[in-house]
Amino acid sequence: MKRKARIRDNSRRQSSKGALLDQLRARQKQASKKYRDKKKFKNLNGHQSSYKCRQSLGKALKRAVHSLPKDTNKRMMVVQHLAQNLNIISKTTHQHTRKQRSLSIELKELVIQFYQRDDITYQLPGKRDYVTVTDDNGESRTLQKRILLYNIRKTYQLFVNEYSNKNVDLSLTSFNELRPVNILINSYMPHHSCLCISHENVNLLIKLLSKHISCDGLNSLQEFTSMLVCDEQEEKCMFSCCHLCSHNFDNNIMKNVINPTKRIQWFQWVLQDRKTKKIEFNDTINQYLLTLKEKIEPFLNHVFIKRQQTAFFEKMKIIPNDEIICIQVDFSENFRLCMQNAVQNSYYSQDAVSLFTTYVWYAGGGGESFVYISNNLSHDKYCINASIDNLLKQLTQRFQHLQQIHIFSDRSSQQFKQKF
Repeated sequence: MKRKARIRDNSRRQSSKGALLDQLRARQKQASKKYRDKKKFKNLNGHQSSYKCRQSLGKALKRAVHSLPKDTNKRMMVVQHLAQNLNIISKTTHQHTRKQRSLSIELKELVIQFYQRDDITYQLPGKRDYVTVTDDNGESRTLQKRILLYNIRKTYQLFVNEYSNKNVDLSLTSFNELRPVNILINSYMPHHSCLCISHENVNLLIKLLSKHISCDGLNSLQEFTSMLVCDEQEEKCMFSCCHLCSHNFDNNIMKNVINPTKRIQWFQWVLQDRKTKKIEFNDTINQYLLTLKEKIEPFLNHVFIKRQQTAFFEKMKIIPNDEIICIQVDFSENFRLCMQNAVQNSYYSQDAVSLFTTYVWYAGGGGESFVYISNNLSHDKYCINASIDNLLKQLTQRFQHLQQIHIFSDRSSQQFKQKF
């Protein structure tokens, strides 16, 4: 039927002439335009695919499905949210309300004080290393920047272990949110130096353990120490006098070596030619473990003593009365005396002075700093004795009821431990 109508229309179109042909062409043009408009309107309201072929649509759909979670419920939730964001379906009016659990003020203050401790964070010494904050009264004040010595997860674990007897209920997220603005993560440390040689040498050794030994607890010094002893707070365990954990290194590490004859490289800080250098060693895993084993006992002793001294130092900084004073002393780097508009030849002949810095903690947790400047650059016991004598004379005149003075310093034996 359609074929006959098509033949009839073609013959009529061929025989048409003049005004009849123009009228036929105008009617055909109007019909074509009407058909195109109808098709365009149908495409807009029918959401026809913009892909040129079904294969392209199939590939895109496969990539999208591959990116979805494996769990069916999670897939449905993701697809539902995508459809809502693209206005394909209406958004749900019901919102999931999470029950907020407020933390006590005592717990918040405990976390903030924990962040401020010297064994948890390191205070940057620079004059420009500070942040400006606004207190509740609207007044601005500056806080010196401090750098975390561990990552957030490790710091949180130390906090939980230390206050486990207080049944602290605090999540890792809340612990991180309570971090003060002047406490920065470890990556902000411009140049990490002045580390403890005992800790760093053991740390350089255990970095390779996880590659050659199938054993847990080798990610950090803290985990390594916990694996070696029963109780880190017990003196017998830390001094290898406990019969339960004295052989933990042999049982947990030496017996789990995968290939003891394999040769590996490791680094150690060694004193050579009166200079401390980082030396590379190349030997078998068995010899490497023997080197580590020799350092275990002095390392555990050092860790226990260091923690006890740190705890005592933190305790003495909060003095309840005027009879006890805590002092921390140390030499700063020599200060070069530069002159403005100096000539080039004077750069390598500048004079310098030594800076002996002290900080005094007294009653109520308050403190005051003192700096002694001297042109004597020897940093010997005589310079220290002269500075401390002057400091003690000022303190005894200021505090009439002073009975005890606790002085803390670093482990520089040439400066603070020599006998007269």
